[in-house]
Amino acid sequence: MPPAKKSRKLSRKDLNQLKEYGELDPFSNLGEENDLDDLISKAISRNGFGRLAGAPSQSKAKPKGHRGLAISKPPKASRPDAYSKLLKSLPTIPVATTKLGAATSEDEAEEPESDTHMDEDAAADVEVEYEVDEVEHGAEESESEGESDGDAETMDGGAIEDYMEKHVADDDSSQMHRRLAAVTQKEYTQVAVDEPLLGQAVLYSVDGQGVRPPNPNSTTPRLAKPLEKLNDGRRLSALQQRLLGWFDQYLDVVYADRSFDKEDEITTAYALHAMNHILKSKDMERRNKAKLTKAHAEGTDAGELRDQGFTRPRVLIVLPFRNSAYKVVDKLYKLASGGQDMNAPRFVKEYGPAGYEESVISKRKPDDFRKTFAGNIDDGFRIGVQLYRKTARVYTDLYHSDIIVASPLGLRMVTGSEGDERRDFDFLSSIEMVIVDQCDALLMQNWEHVTHVFGHLNMTPKKDHGCDFSRIRQWYLEGTAQHRRQTILISEYMTPEIQAVFNNNCRSIEGKVRIKPVYPGAVTDVVAQVPQVFKRLSVKRLQSAADDRFAHFVDHVFPELQKASTGDKHVLLFVSSYFDFVRVRNFCRDKCCSFAAISEYSTTSEAMGARRSLFAGELGFILYSERAHFYHRYPIKGIHRLVFYSLPEHPLFYTELLNLMLTSNDETASPELLSCTALYTKYDQLKIERIVGSKLASQLLTSERSQFTFA
Repeated sequence: MPPAKKSRKLSRKDLNQLKEYGELDPFSNLGEENDLDDLISKAISRNGFGRLAGAPSQSKAKPKGHRGLAISKPPKASRPDAYSKLLKSLPTIPVATTKLGAATSEDEAEEPESDTHMDEDAAADVEVEYEVDEVEHGAEESESEGESDGDAETMDGGAIEDYMEKHVADDDSSQMHRRLAAVTQKEYTQVAVDEPLLGQAVLYSVDGQGVRPPNPNSTTPRLAKPLEKLNDGRRLSALQQRLLGWFDQYLDVVYADRSFDKEDEITTAYALHAMNHILKSKDMERRNKAKLTKAHAEGTDAGELRDQGFTRPRVLIVLPFRNSAYKVVDKLYKLASGGQDMNAPRFVKEYGPAGYEESVISKRKPDDFRKTFAGNIDDGFRIGVQLYRKTARVYTDLYHSDIIVASPLGLRMVTGSEGDERRDFDFLSSIEMVIVDQCDALLMQNWEHVTHVFGHLNMTPKKDHGCDFSRIRQWYLEGTAQHRRQTILISEYMTPEIQAVFNNNCRSIEGKVRIKPVYPGAVTDVVAQVPQVFKRLSVKRLQSAADDRFAHFVDHVFPELQKASTGDKHVLLFVSSYFDFVRVRNFCRDKCCSFAAISEYSTTSEAMGARRSLFAGELGFILYSERAHFYHRYPIKGIHRLVFYSLPEHPLFYTELLNLMLTSNDETASPELLSCTALYTKYDQLKIERIVGSKLASQLLTSERSQFTFA
């Protein structure tokens, strides 16, 4: 029996030396009975090549098939064809060049996290070892396949400024302090931007920057071929070019014109932007690691090279349902070159459309309903995506992931609430980009979860999680990471809740932009010949708007409903806010009215019984919530009078309910019996604009008249 290996305790000198190599965190090992041999063996590759952050290899000969870095290759004279096509598809605007110092780029493989679920082929792909040799000063290393790592091109001897590198760079200049002060105090210069393709754009400029030209070095060449395959060989569409033109400037963006016709283009645009940010960040880390390696070999000081955060996750994508996550992660897979992932079958099983096809949804439902709920609509999920050189892996631990795709509820189950013992939000401490898609659907869930997530972004973590503090960017340590985070909100329409996030949580030092379309008005799509009366309520202030609306209902609307209960009983009372719904329902119950309430929590039998009673004239009225219509789209028959206690957020709902009065009534229903009344206040500007149109909205909000009729 061989003798037991003698354990060797780490001394402070050993720890500091390993700290210089960059592979071990000495502060996490102080006071522990660690074996130095075991720790060093973990930092050395399985094949015996040096992995101690570029420690010189003891072997002079390179193994067969090994992709070493001994020779510096000059930059290629021409770009790959796919990248040339990508450059042509992007808007080209002459930009003044800025000289930057030459950087030494070392192309080395990323050491993957150990995972027993990883197959041998995937491990062979991501665990290719690199031998680090001396590189000429100022030379650039290209990809082993001949593709660039995404470094800036040079023109006239100067390097083109990359907005991403400038945005994340540590900057202690007086200009940066002025911009931070302006963002903190919300001192913006509003600039109207002509966007004929996207709609009305308002730029909130910081420190007089104004509208900047598109990023000249927007997309890393590594994404050119995968993007070409993802777009079926086509160039970027005009919509994608315009969106990426805003995304690449690292502005906070609110785009409120999402539709299912544009869904594929929009998701491809922000998936490309997220991947591009991750790959450029990794390239930056590799270059700095190479500089540290060379400085260590030469016995010189490389200076401060800060390129990391407290934790690894950099991008957070928030989505409402698993079917949305399936589409987005599938695009991330394809942009990562579609390498083998053993977890892919599990992902397809748990997030894919199998068993949830669109064909199982009733054909009588509207198209937008079928597209929203086709697939797995579970709203409690979170999944980590880890990127390697030629593949991506899912189901990775959140702290070992580059991108987190989750629903607000899925995140809330981890972040918890104040006072919970097992709550964790440190993995959100270093998020540099958050993308919230389908905000309109998230509003129909629980928007408080969304605000909770924003409240826990970029907080100082409670634990170090093995981070290297010498590589953490200065603005993380100073607590200003929220001003370097880019926030992208995508919705079908603007709401006060989205506007509140835009005002309070979008604080990028680059500024922000809000884009929304010019609305023709949902009233133009109403087919039923029904007089539509809009009544503006007198409201003193925003805080009392809900109370003033309820008071008007009690004094004027409810007495009319009681009269209707003795006459024509085919009345539908629509309420958009669930809090108002509960308030009106409790009031009607106290008054012992003959009514039925249909909410998203009502069972199918309860909703069916209420609809049947309304059609038969056995009820005074039905109280109907907007969330119930969003999740079920009940075809309520027999509506003679429609009352909007509050206008719907989605303009399509207004049109659908009015047209139900035409299609769901029998032939004996007299047209004189059909009517529609909508209550609104001056604070319902966004709703009014979508329903009556952008041109007429100001008249309904500011006119001396308080009642308007559309026939």
